[in-house]
Amino acid sequence: MARAVRVWALSCALLFGAVSNAAAERTAESEVAGVIKAYDEAWGRKDAAAFEQMLAADYVYFTSKGALWPRQRWLGLMLSPKYALASAERSEIVVHRTADTAVVGSRWKGHGTYDGKPFRDDQRCSLVLARSPTGWKVLSEHCTQIVAG
Repeated sequence: MARAVRVWALSCALLFGAVSNAAAERTAESEVAGVIKAYDEAWGRKDAAAFEQMLAADYVYFTSKGALWPRQRWLGLMLSPKYALASAERSEIVVHRTADTAVVGSRWKGHGTYDGKPFRDDQRCSLVLARSPTGWKVLSEHCTQIVAG
């Protein structure tokens, strides 16, 4: 009988531990998705202070044409008065993460103007984030334009 109770107690501990781990995973994924949402909102507002907090010091952007832009160049574009984002939406968000790293895949659609010329983007994007003592930081981003077939 005592053995059966110990087996039952161990089974419950394992089950509740698995449920607890699954809940923690969902919470962490939700936290990462929240960072992406805040990133997109900062982009829409051209919020330099928010970018300072969210982008890692060594952030890099891989353009859809193969260029590599350091953090300052990316911020220069995002904050430029020549760049006006009229609307943007991110969908199809998938978060893959380990304890301190997350890779986020998504689809980003937006339109606006740059230097007075209209643009319309429909892109597949991946963002790499790392957990820091002050929260999740965006390390890199790569977006590829989806070309209509």
